[in-house]
Amino acid sequence: MYPPRSEKNKHEKKQRQQRQNKVWMIINLMLIVAVCLVGLYVYYNSDNNAASDLGQPQAESSNAAGGSEAPSAESSASSAGTASEDSQQAAPSAAGSEADAPAASLQQGGAGNAAAASADGTANASAGAEGNQSGSQGDAASASPEDAGGSLVLHFGGDTLFSGKVADKLGTEGYDFPFQYVSSLFQQDDLTVLNLETPVTDGGVGAADKQYVFKSSPKALEAMAAAGVDAVNLANNHTLDQGEEGLLDTLDHLKSAGIASVGAGSDDDQAYAPYYVEKKGIKIALFGFSRVLPKSDWAAGAGHPGIASVYDPSRAYAAVKAARQKADVVIVVTHWGKERVQQYDDTQQSLAHGLIDAGADLVIGGHPHVLQGLEQYKGKWIAYSTGNFIFTRSSAAKTWETALFEVRCTKTGSCSMKLVPYDAELAQPVPMDAAAGAKLLQEIQSLSPGVTVDKAGNAAAAANP
Repeated sequence: MYPPRSEKNKHEKKQRQQRQNKVWMIINLMLIVAVCLVGLYVYYNSDNNAASDLGQPQAESSNAAGGSEAPSAESSASSAGTASEDSQQAAPSAAGSEADAPAASLQQGGAGNAAAASADGTANASAGAEGNQSGSQGDAASASPEDAGGSLVLHFGGDTLFSGKVADKLGTEGYDFPFQYVSSLFQQDDLTVLNLETPVTDGGVGAADKQYVFKSSPKALEAMAAAGVDAVNLANNHTLDQGEEGLLDTLDHLKSAGIASVGAGSDDDQAYAPYYVEKKGIKIALFGFSRVLPKSDWAAGAGHPGIASVYDPSRAYAAVKAARQKADVVIVVTHWGKERVQQYDDTQQSLAHGLIDAGADLVIGGHPHVLQGLEQYKGKWIAYSTGNFIFTRSSAAKTWETALFEVRCTKTGSCSMKLVPYDAELAQPVPMDAAAGAKLLQEIQSLSPGVTVDKAGNAAAAANP
């Protein structure tokens, strides 16, 4: 039998156990301290990184929104007759009353651009929502300082109506149908101008001695304004299709819709007056004149509603010269030429040169229902015919070809010219496919002596050989 353990052995064993406990306690404390130190290191390191990030400037947020959107393509077709009115190129039998003093301004206001989504589902940038300042008699409201500088983007389209088969189409498709492929451009530019070749009225009496008499519903104007159309030219051979009552109604409806108008008025002072508007610190004067009137009494006179006639251009030249002293950019929209003739004539050219000599920076023409050539005269662009835009479809294939004329102008009155090809389908301009567009641009170049048009539609004066 083993002898009993001594008290000494028990004491030594207890001491060993106590030493082991102390060692494990120290190890555990060291582990705890190590974990705490690691945690503190991670915490302070991440906090310092976050503070460093907050102290850096944001270098990528200063780019300004802007640019042009390419609309998508889709087409529809139908046919309808267009007027043949070449005989109206000759001067009316009696001259209209035209005083010498230029008018000061126009009463109608400019349209505010709608901030809406484009038809292909892409949201439009808010640049168009800057709002087109309304025009009034005298100077337009000034743009804010942050908008000043740079250049303005302007769009011009051709003959536009909401009558006949166009009205039938809009009855099924809606009044915004014509603008499906262009509103995204119009809503973001600085000024959009169309030739409104119809009275807009629920009243009036149709002209009895005309083959084609138009009348459009005022309901169309709300959609036009929402699409970004800012101003229309009324100096043409259809504005008085519903008589003086129809003209005065048209002026009232346009004003109510917030769309400016030029080229017609309740008297000659209003008809020959420019529409002034200022954007980005650049002041524009816009005129409308016509050398196509069915009858002499369509010309505006003292106390007589009508059109700003340029069979005798002296009144128009004086008005342009006066506006040159007030505006940075002077633009004239003219109605002239022969229908369905692609080559501009000497009468058009002489009038265009006279307008530029008087102070115009840009001349945009219409009436032939087909596109005509370009010319640069004294460094200023002339587009002789913008063709149809929102119109019926005739049997003449050339009337189906059109373009948007995109112009960029600076405060010095220097402007560039670019064509964007479209098909003029029934009631709707639709972007051309690439091959057809390239062919059209080449054709425009062939109709434009001394001018080149590149594949992107940019026009330039040809280099001297």
